[in-house]
Amino acid sequence: MFETFKNIIRTDLDEFLATRKMQRAIDLSQLTGQHFNHSEYPMYFTGKLDARMVLVHLNPKHRNSDALTYTGSLWLPNFETYFTYHQRFGQTLYGPTAPRTHKSRFDHKQIRFLTPFGIIPFVEERSRDDRFTNLERVCDEKLQLELIPYSSDKFSPKGFTPTILQPHIERLLDVISACPRDYVLFCGQIFEPFFHESITDTHEFKLPKNDGSMTQNKARFSNLRFTRSGKIIRAGLAHTFAQQGIPMAAYGRQCKALYASQ
Repeated sequence: MFETFKNIIRTDLDEFLATRKMQRAIDLSQLTGQHFNHSEYPMYFTGKLDARMVLVHLNPKHRNSDALTYTGSLWLPNFETYFTYHQRFGQTLYGPTAPRTHKSRFDHKQIRFLTPFGIIPFVEERSRDDRFTNLERVCDEKLQLELIPYSSDKFSPKGFTPTILQPHIERLLDVISACPRDYVLFCGQIFEPFFHESITDTHEFKLPKNDGSMTQNKARFSNLRFTRSGKIIRAGLAHTFAQQGIPMAAYGRQCKALYASQ
């Protein structure tokens, strides 16, 4: 069911392990005029491939590297190790046997946003262990896909023509349509120019803050519809996900309600 996706990953990984670089990342940098790291491990996904909740992000965040080839140890030495690591990403970082020294505001933000959807079995946080249980689950009990699997310290739509985007969009939609999903969410305003033809409606709304007042600025959410291999794929575009300081739980509740209205 996911063999095509695995073969795409395998092509990059085999080249990376053999040469410590990836030509597809080099080509993408040249085509778009943006920097993408070709001398770092790629990250196509984390979590469960058949998860009912799918979040799509732009690309892995990592400082830009000028190294012509990877200079570190090949700590993921083959495809099987690489694949298992990304399937159990949360367990590796936050599980009971992990050092639990990794800190990520992003993962805490995802917990707040996703709790209202009721898909991931988060626990009430009464202890440090509870907190790490939720951090592990927010990584491993959903599927996170990256539009571009090559890391960089920032991302811009500049240089991404429909022709350049097409294979990346097709890869995402093939994985998403491979099994039933309850929610498919693209996270961030920057996706809008990529998917403007697939937007069926857009909503703007203010959000309640913890003190009962409403946010001054409006949040946004769009419903999306794609067709892939004869299947209709419903999805949502969480424009405001990347905005700092918004009440994320309230935003998640509103996105869930609007998603269900499709």
